[in-house]
Amino acid sequence: MKDYILSLNLIDLVSEKHNALREKVNETSGEQLNKTETHILAKLELHGMLTISEISRQISISRQGAQKTINVLLSEGYVETAVVEGNSRDKHIVLTPKGIAVCQSMLEIKQSIEAEIAAKIGRDQVETLRKLLTEDWL
Repeated sequence: MKDYILSLNLIDLVSEKHNALREKVNETSGEQLNKTETHILAKLELHGMLTISEISRQISISRQGAQKTINVLLSEGYVETAVVEGNSRDKHIVLTPKGIAVCQSMLEIKQSIEAEIAAKIGRDQVETLRKLLTEDWL
């Protein structure tokens, strides 16, 4: 364990663990996706279809930043635009089969990492952590 971890406050400790977990998922997946790209894919997986403005609000980046990232995802074939009848103003974004496959692969990787964590700290501890993180304390 890195010694500096012992002196971190709760917010920084959670942030460090989050970053380490995301890094491990990305390394294991072999996909060359950055944090923003994976965040957008996760939001699309959760919601099915979102406009660029909705994506930018949900992940707290500028609309221009969302547009730039989505353009990369479009060019790589992870997402595509969808036509919504009666709404020609907004550009709606959905996952492609490639995007769905990447999300499924990432889910399997996350489940595997969670199993590794459970093997180290115990399933009960993982469930306690999950319970604590899902409680309404923020």
